[in-house]
Amino acid sequence: MKPYALLALLFCAALCAGQPPFRTGVNFPFFRPNVVSIDHYLALMEQSGARAIRQMTFADVHWRQVEPADNQWNFIRSDSAFFNGRGLMPVGTLYSMMGNDTVGLQTPWLACSNPFQCYWDPADDSVFAKEYVLTTVSRYKHVTRYWELANEIEHALPPPGLPPGMASKRDFLRHNYRWIKAADPSAQVLLPGLVGTCCTYPMTLSFNWLRGLLAAGGGAFFDVMNYHDYNAWWTLPAHFDSVRAILQQYQLDKPIWVTETSVSSFNTSPITPAYSSPDEQAADVWRRYCLLWAKGAEVVLWHTGWSNGDLNGWGEFGLLDVQGRKKKSFHAYRLLNERLGGFSAVSLERHGHITDNNTAGGAGVWAVRFGVNGRNKWVLWSPDRQPYVLQGIQSQRILVTTAVPVALFSNGDSAVFQVRTYDVAGGVHLFSDLTQIPVLVEEIGPVAVEEQATVSGIWIYPNPAHAFVALRYVPERPAPGRLTVYDALGRAVHSERIAEPHPGEQQRLLDLSAWSPGFYYFQIQMDDGASGGGVFIKK
Repeated sequence: MKPYALLALLFCAALCAGQPPFRTGVNFPFFRPNVVSIDHYLALMEQSGARAIRQMTFADVHWRQVEPADNQWNFIRSDSAFFNGRGLMPVGTLYSMMGNDTVGLQTPWLACSNPFQCYWDPADDSVFAKEYVLTTVSRYKHVTRYWELANEIEHALPPPGLPPGMASKRDFLRHNYRWIKAADPSAQVLLPGLVGTCCTYPMTLSFNWLRGLLAAGGGAFFDVMNYHDYNAWWTLPAHFDSVRAILQQYQLDKPIWVTETSVSSFNTSPITPAYSSPDEQAADVWRRYCLLWAKGAEVVLWHTGWSNGDLNGWGEFGLLDVQGRKKKSFHAYRLLNERLGGFSAVSLERHGHITDNNTAGGAGVWAVRFGVNGRNKWVLWSPDRQPYVLQGIQSQRILVTTAVPVALFSNGDSAVFQVRTYDVAGGVHLFSDLTQIPVLVEEIGPVAVEEQATVSGIWIYPNPAHAFVALRYVPERPAPGRLTVYDALGRAVHSERIAEPHPGEQQRLLDLSAWSPGFYYFQIQMDDGASGGGVFIKK
């Protein structure tokens, strides 16, 4: 069986039910394919837990790349991304990334600025464009159902031959929508992502453009509402509500995707909020996804995969730095996908100060509740460190993981997260130490593990691990105790007695050869009350 046929079978159940087989993905995953292969990028995106890739640039199906001249097809690069065999579903871009480059929305070999010489015939549906869309969508319909015409199309000019104005944009959408559906009746057509907030471009301008398109009848020619948002995390709920209100104004009930959102890990860029830093970027992975999911976003994509180095522009927005090293945000994103990607329910239980001000907002307690495999999980944070009493806990013990790694090792390949466990009485727990960095709270089982003093200096290597993992730690004082390892459902999978240790660093080597892949939590509980823990991944 061909890889793409197998992928089609794996995705069929979700597609046939009308839901995408992914909630997260990465926009612009590829950068400088002359440095590493496209498959290298794909392997990293697979490791991140992403399930979708969009704006694949060098491996997308932009018309000028796959058919630069009439009937001279070249799908080699796009095949490498679409038939990737890694469970990454492409969201294809049919014309051009920005829609307004040297070719834009025109026929590549006829592109020009003279409307009497460039070929686009609205009356007969441009035969070249129709053939291109039918050929491309038919080629990849077994591995994806999701298509955009171009990116941020409100800035793109219609092909010469069409008059200016919103009616031309509507007609361009209409032609292509019908061709895509003819090639694949199950296809889902995304509105080419609205610019949203970036580059001093106010969201209100995109809102006005959207109203104009819908007033002209353009709502009939896309299946998925799609926009971008790069403003501060506390503004995202207000923007989402505005988009939904505009759709409701025109009696449209469409799923909403946010296919670009992120911040840089450096605050030197004029595009990114002033609070940006490596830790804040990793925290924003959780804040943005949790808030957008809770408001109702069906899919959210992070921008980008591999960073570029322009710190005056789009530099270091990626999960990987400009050298391709995994950043804290990469590990935060992977943890998010692992722990929350399969949620069946989500709600915003409490929110702080929501504003449309990119420089001020966010104060208060934020609490997002998830239902995952029959258990409750919460994500909590409070920039001004307000206490919060979490209620409705249905287990006697909770696991609390700080969503941002406390340290990176092996040049970024592995990370250590702070993990704590607490007893729960009466279904409530007081959080008096919340910060702007989110924590994940999980119900993990009926057995309570008391936490008092700490075991400091815990290292895990390698992480992820395959056959063996080494645990190194430094207890505050020598004492006997016990090492216990739990799986993601809170079941103890390993337990061993620790004899009275010698002073200084202690080491434990665990054989993982018989363990299933996934996340594992280890707890070191000393008889004198000191405890500590961490998380590692079995590949």
